[in-house]
Parts: sequence; C-alpha cells; structure tokens
Amino acid sequence: MAPHAPAARLALAGLLAALLAACGQEITGTTSSTRDALYFADSPSGLPPLYTGEVYAATLTPAGGAGPYTARLAGGTLPPGLTLSGLNLSGTPSKTGTYTFTVEITDSTLSTRSKEYRLTVQDLPALSLAPTLPAGEIRGDTRIPVTISAPRTVRAARLVWDLPAGVSVSGAQPGQTGGVLFWRQDGQRLTVDVGFKSVPRSGARVALLNLKVTKPVTLTGSPLGFEARDGQGKLLSEKLMPDEQKKRDEAAAKAAAEKAAAEKAAPGTPAPTTPVTPTTPATAPVSPAPAGPPDPAAPTPPSSTPREGTPPGGTP
Repeated sequence: MAPHAPAARLALAGLLAALLAACGQEITGTTSSTRDALYFADSPSGLPPLYTGEVYAATLTPAGGAGPYTARLAGGTLPPGLTLSGLNLSGTPSKTGTYTFTVEITDSTLSTRSKEYRLTVQDLPALSLAPTLPAGEIRGDTRIPVTISAPRTVRAARLVWDLPAGVSVSGAQPGQTGGVLFWRQDGQRLTVDVGFKSVPRSGARVALLNLKVTKPVTLTGSPLGFEARDGQGKLLSEKLMPDEQKKRDEAAAKAAAEKAAAEKAAPGTPAPTTPVTPTTPATAPVSPAPAGPPDPAAPTPPSSTPREGTPPGGTP
C-alpha cells in the first residue's frame, strides 16, 4: 500500500475540502503581487530638444502598473505646432519659448500618475559637419570621428578636408547611425560621402577616419567644406572650400557683368540723341518785274464797259 499513499492523501484532502464547503466553512488563502506602482520611466535628461521648423517626435515611457497605458494633457500648454496622441508627442514647433505642461497617464486598472514637463523651443542652429580633432600633435596612426550638428532632415552628407602634408587616410567606417560610406583622397584633399539609414541625432558620430602620419603633425579643421541633403536631394546646408568659393564668386561676377551688358544693348531700347532745333528754310526774294510799254503783239482784252447807244449783250 505504500506506493499508493500519496494518491490516498490527495484524495483525502479533496474529500475534506468538500465536506468543509458543505458545512458552510470558507477556505481562504493569501495571494501576493510583485507589480510595481505606475510611474514615468523617461530618460533622466528629459525629452529631446526642440527647434523651430524641425520635425519633432518623442514617446512618453510609462512603466509599472498594468498596461496598456493611455495619456492625456492634464494642464499647461504644449509648444505651438506639437500634439499629444496616445503616448506620442510630435509635430513641428513653430515658435520659440519655454512651455510647461502636465501629462497624466492611466493604466488598465485605472491607476493614474501625473508628471510636469518643461520644454524650451530654440531657433535651429546652423547645420555643420566637422572632424573632432585631438589637442596637440599626433605622432602615429589616429582615429578621427566626424560629427554632425543640427541635422534637420539630412539623409546624405559630404565632407571635404585638405589634410596637412604627411597625413593620409588608410580607411574609414560609417558612424553610429550606420548607412553607407565612400571616401577618396586626391593629393591632400580628402572627400567623404555618407548616406544615413535614418536622420542622425545632433552630435552623432557619422564617420570614423583612420589617419596615418609620416611625421608629427597638428591637425586643423581648415580648410574644410561640407554639404548636406535631404531624402529628395534638396540642399539643406553647405560650406564651400576656399578655392570653390572663389570660383563661384568669379562666375557670379561674370554673369552679372554679362547681364548688365545684355540689358544695355537690348533691341528696342532707343539710343540717346541730341535734340535738333528745327529751322525755316531760307528762300530767295522775288523781285517784281519791271514796268514797261505793253507788247503790241499781245491782244487787248475787250472792255467790259458797254459803249453808249449799244444795248447790253447786243450789236447795234
């Protein structure tokens, strides 16, 4: 019977429970829950910065409680151009300033928690692309990160850098944002083209350059040029190299001079003339014919006075 003892005990326990229930006695137990209270789990640094005219998107991150979560604006004012939909704060800020607002989150058990946010909208700084240079001389192989600031909607960028003599590039890799990268070095001029899978954050490393040196050298960021374009190829920002800027200025000056010359010589524009005062043509004076005896051969015209005794219009 020993092998069946556990089964027998289980059956007996079940029978006892049924009997107690029949007698009206309640069997009670205790339950425990390790669920955390509802709270906001946003980054300690707060929501990402906002800039006028730049598309913005941030997600509130509630935690604890029991999902799903909902959120609503409980007070204050959102920056103009932003909306709160679900847990997403998005839009394009249209006005600078500091804005304070309160968001209330609710979980599936109807527990609520509120948090006040304070966001400052600033004017968008100039977009830039530049290497982060070490202080002092470099004496051996060195890795130089290239970072981007105020990227807006950039999806492709080009960096042009005139390296000092004795410095060359042995390799380059995409940065934290991934994507594709191509580079070439012509003499001391380095050109790096980068394409991004998504818009990088401001301050992100977009490329990493491996430099080789043949002698100790101090790197400088000048001369340096760049351009940045969005997904449709629209130019967002550029800085030309000094020689390229000179060529562009000369071409612009030449085009302006040609335009001015063309406008001056355009057909239909009357040439300036000196006004001429009209004069009356001179005529020679006509002298009257001298009086003299009548020509005997010339007939004498009949007199218009009738003779005496002759009726008018008839012959006597």
